[in-house]
Amino acid sequence: MTLRALQYRFRAAREAAEIAAADFQFRDLRAKAGTDKTEATGDIRHAQKQLGHGSVVMTEHYVRPTH
Repeated sequence: MTLRALQYRFRAAREAAEIAAADFQFRDLRAKAGTDKTEATGDIRHAQKQLGHGSVVMTEHYVRPTH
């Protein structure tokens, strides 16, 4: 898939979900993945490994508590 195709599909999906561009950008997927992993496992170290961070402190910048 080309970059242009990925951008188009992401934009189309965001519009279909009626989410404003200012509220959700492609880069937010990384934080969402880290947050989901932390919530699913109950351990931020799993998200740290998934995101490839050497320090859990860096992972804490990405994980967004939802509770």
